[in-house]
Amino acid sequence: MINKQPARARALGFELAEARMLAGKTTIQAARGIGTSPATINRTEKANRIPQISDVAGLLGVYGVTGTDRARMLHLVESVDAPSWMETGEGLRRLLPAFAHFESRARSLLDFSPAILPGLLQTEAYARALHTAGGFTGAVQDAMVETRMDRQLVLNKLASPRYTAIIDENVLRRPQGGSEVMVQQINWLIGRAQQPHISIHVIPFRHGGYRNPGPFFLMEFAQQSPLVYVEHHGVAGFLHAPTETEEFQDLAVTLFGVALGSTETVNFLTKMVADYERS
Repeated sequence: MINKQPARARALGFELAEARMLAGKTTIQAARGIGTSPATINRTEKANRIPQISDVAGLLGVYGVTGTDRARMLHLVESVDAPSWMETGEGLRRLLPAFAHFESRARSLLDFSPAILPGLLQTEAYARALHTAGGFTGAVQDAMVETRMDRQLVLNKLASPRYTAIIDENVLRRPQGGSEVMVQQINWLIGRAQQPHISIHVIPFRHGGYRNPGPFFLMEFAQQSPLVYVEHHGVAGFLHAPTETEEFQDLAVTLFGVALGSTETVNFLTKMVADYERS
């Protein structure tokens, strides 16, 4: 049976399960701590139950969770059944633990990127060039690049998700960091495209115009409904309503219709490397 609970409920469930395990508590001990049943704890952690804020506050007390972590989890409860989960400003930080969890547990990931290379495919030099262009330098830039490189470990796991990237040609034509960085970056893409669980597709200029919805990240799971992560300047979040996720699944089919196949893409990238090496 597919779990169709909202993104916030799913994020809250895994954060509570993680907090319980870090505290060294069993579900029986947690249940005793707030006067409920182990079954109720299990259902909450698996997002099969929308908890009361008093229950969550009690569990956080049992687990010894304080400060910003406590505030973040209580905030999740306040809007746990909202039709979508969008954040702005400082609230964007609240998305990070959930994003990492969803990404690492997905069965498949589809990344449409019409402006820059997807984060899961960037080399360190390319990522650094992007952050430099964005005005980030020094220790802040170092931390951002390190975080991006750490995120890529999800594709190196023994049971990695199936990952598909759809990239507009203009992403590859813009020389982030210069020709040398782009040669290294595109050669890296070619190598990644040859991995059995990674598929890369370029939409070339010669295929003309197409419906461009902007960047989106579609995550599909074995026993839970899909999620779509969207991001624009200053706002980001998860869409989980079936009507919304189905629309993005249909968009993905449309994009595949104008993109090159996997083998064609590798040939296309090989020619691009030669172009950059001549420049």
